[in-house]
Amino acid sequence: MWFAALLLALLAGVPAPARAQADKEFCSGCHGTDGPGPPVELRSFEPSAHARLGCVTCHKQAEEVPHPERMARPACGGCHRAQAKEYLTSVHGVARVRGEQEAAGCTDCHDLPHRIRRVRDPDSWVYPLNLPRTCGRCHGDPELAKRHGIPVANAYQLYMDSIHGKAITGSGLLVAATCSSCHGSHAIRPRLDPASRVHRANVPATCGSCHAGLLAAYRNSIHGREAAAGNPLAPICIDCHTAHEIRRVEAEAWKLEIVKECGTCHAESLRTYRDTFHGQVTALGFARVARCSDCHGAHDILPARDARSRVNRANLLATCRRCHPAANANFVKYDPHADPENRSRNPLLYYAARFMTWLLVGVFAFFGVHTTLWGARALAAKRRGKAPPSEPEEPA
Repeated sequence: MWFAALLLALLAGVPAPARAQADKEFCSGCHGTDGPGPPVELRSFEPSAHARLGCVTCHKQAEEVPHPERMARPACGGCHRAQAKEYLTSVHGVARVRGEQEAAGCTDCHDLPHRIRRVRDPDSWVYPLNLPRTCGRCHGDPELAKRHGIPVANAYQLYMDSIHGKAITGSGLLVAATCSSCHGSHAIRPRLDPASRVHRANVPATCGSCHAGLLAAYRNSIHGREAAAGNPLAPICIDCHTAHEIRRVEAEAWKLEIVKECGTCHAESLRTYRDTFHGQVTALGFARVARCSDCHGAHDILPARDARSRVNRANLLATCRRCHPAANANFVKYDPHADPENRSRNPLLYYAARFMTWLLVGVFAFFGVHTTLWGARALAAKRRGKAPPSEPEEPA
């Protein structure tokens, strides 16, 4: 094997591309299809991102000829130091350190080292059109999720049914959000980690990296300001749109469900809304009536006291005219959250409701007593063998 050692020494002065090619051709003497060593298909290097590298770039101990009996596995971090550093802080890297060998490593996402393609190569496992399927090999396996305590066992299936997933698979839109758009690539962290892109405090900025206009509107809204102030109850993007199963807002089902979603925080407002015509019609499954966002806005919700709010007194007429073009000043006196139990909000309605309640009670009480006495008299007359009392007949 002295010849091999001499050849490797001579190659040190050869330009890198030629040296790499000679390196691979030399190694193929043993690792070819007919050689004594484990076969390596050299053609697999041709489209690879590592095509310009020689074998010993990764297989450091291969420089020793003959090779050690057990050579260390190639370490990607030797070249990709920044990515390796990020990976060690990620949920996958930490799991590997704990000994969980099923956690994703470099080759689980990028393919085997001899076949790794560049990110922009359509055949790469991490090309945007292919990435969901790559992540889905683990995050679409309920059994694996159960073994490792992954909270969302079917993230892949939910994503593929979402507006983002359909944009990728149906329309081939490379700009549609994929797994790495939200979670990152090498530095993926658990959602409870403050440094995670999907930590509750960071979700608006993560979504805003694509939806910049909506992020600006949200940050100026009452919800955005409360979230920025650290209020854990303030809604963020995923509270209304969910995380993986984001649907089109034009869908009828979504329009009706978002009313209930608003009610998870604004329970009292939902109760009074359901008492109105708008609320009762939506409860029947019809979406062509005013819902929360039609009056209050969606991402730009502001308190009524704010002059920019859609429900500010100065703006009510314009808001109502979006559905009711003939609305006038009297029209906007309608209270869409009228509460007959709240005397301070609407005293006239409060007393009218009390009057109607007592009128109903009085009518039922009077006729209940009347019917009871009449029935008792009729029963007594029947026991005496007399005909029950009846109303006198009117003369012909």
